[in-house]
Amino acid sequence: MDRFRAVRFHRLGDPAEVLAIEELSAEPPADDEVMIRVDAFALNRADWLYCRGEHYSLPILPSRIGSECAGTVVAVGAAVDPALIGRRVCTVPFHSSTHGVQGEVATVPAAYVAPWPAELDAVEAASLWMQYLTAYFPLVEIASVGPSDHVLIPAASSSAGLAAIQVAKLCGARVIATSRTARKAASIREAGADLVVPLDGGERLSEAIDRVTAGHGVRVVFDPVAGPFMADYLDALADDARIFVYGLLSGAPTELDIVRLVRRAAIVHPYSVFNHVRHPDELRRGIAFVEKAVRAGLRPRIDSRFDFDDVLDAYRRLDSHDQIGKIVVRLDPA
Repeated sequence: MDRFRAVRFHRLGDPAEVLAIEELSAEPPADDEVMIRVDAFALNRADWLYCRGEHYSLPILPSRIGSECAGTVVAVGAAVDPALIGRRVCTVPFHSSTHGVQGEVATVPAAYVAPWPAELDAVEAASLWMQYLTAYFPLVEIASVGPSDHVLIPAASSSAGLAAIQVAKLCGARVIATSRTARKAASIREAGADLVVPLDGGERLSEAIDRVTAGHGVRVVFDPVAGPFMADYLDALADDARIFVYGLLSGAPTELDIVRLVRRAAIVHPYSVFNHVRHPDELRRGIAFVEKAVRAGLRPRIDSRFDFDDVLDAYRRLDSHDQIGKIVVRLDPA
């Protein structure tokens, strides 16, 4: 494994325009790292932002890309248990500009390696950790969502949105989801949403929330849209509501209406999964939660599978915003 192929870019821009498959030289893992022979890797909206220089992590060019993969450990650093060699593992996404996993080989810190659940194939295992950990920390660790809660999940057809629906339902909550159009409503309901509100359907979101919650409102919002969209639900919050803003899909500035927030003693929480996986105890609890859920039947929804040579087509699919669930690239197991 002296040479391997990987996805890399030398300038910022849209992924389909700047990414390329290149041959690289393999280097031994550092003391705290593991080297993985990759069977599959998943695409995330974070990869799109990273490639454009708009993510929390800024690339150091030329840069590899990607944070989620599944494969087999083939080498470990001096400070890592050698018993990991030969184990099937997944990578847990973390804040990094130096560890891309999209390629035939990935080298990452051992602290961000999770077990590959035996119940899942390579495509499912590569799709697991970003979406479910992104939902786990706000809904379970911070908000302690339970059976008495209504949870609002906008843009619910994304992988993170679908995962949040599943996690909220595992906690016993009722879920109100939104989608830009009615076209994706059936798939969102299949994930477990109790109500799907198409934003082009005519009914105001706040009115739909009031109707379903009998005027009590939603206590937790898992919002990747923000911007002016927030005004659509601020009047339908429950007392002591928590709003987790984890994306800015609106593309517009987010201005907080303090008066409407104070009326409900609501807290707006700028959120990123990367701020939680760096804490070992939190990460350990998150991994245990997801593993238990997988054993009980939890499965990620896969939108599409691509071969490695077609990785740019996979990114074009990501750019389309038409996907429902994860886009995954499968490598030749040989």
